[in-house]
Amino acid sequence: MSNNKLMLIYGFEEKEKDFLDKIILELNLPSYKIIEKTMGNMTLRDIINGLKIETYNQYIPDEKVILFNNFSDEEVNAAVKAIRSNKELKPILAVVTPTSINWEFHTLLEHLLEERKQAQKYIKQKNK
Repeated sequence: MSNNKLMLIYGFEEKEKDFLDKIILELNLPSYKIIEKTMGNMTLRDIINGLKIETYNQYIPDEKVILFNNFSDEEVNAAVKAIRSNKELKPILAVVTPTSINWEFHTLLEHLLEERKQAQKYIKQKNK
């Protein structure tokens, strides 16, 4: 896995990025790289390593995503707690794994959306 400790973010507006910047300063966390809509066919490894290969033929849903690369458990926990304190911001949160680092962003996002859908279904059934 790439050694670059950073967050990858997708789908954030300026106001939301300002909120993340504040959290980063307060918690002394590593900064973030922005995944742009045109980077859907790139692997996470390439994005983390600073490559930018734009393609326009890959549909990517309008979702908010934060991926944590190479964070310690304590850093992830602190960041998640701070992010969740903003009730208006409900991004998909995930950690880059040795497997997912080789996935194209659009593929990872599809998997994360499916996982969220299954989790919501489970919670609904549990609360019946």
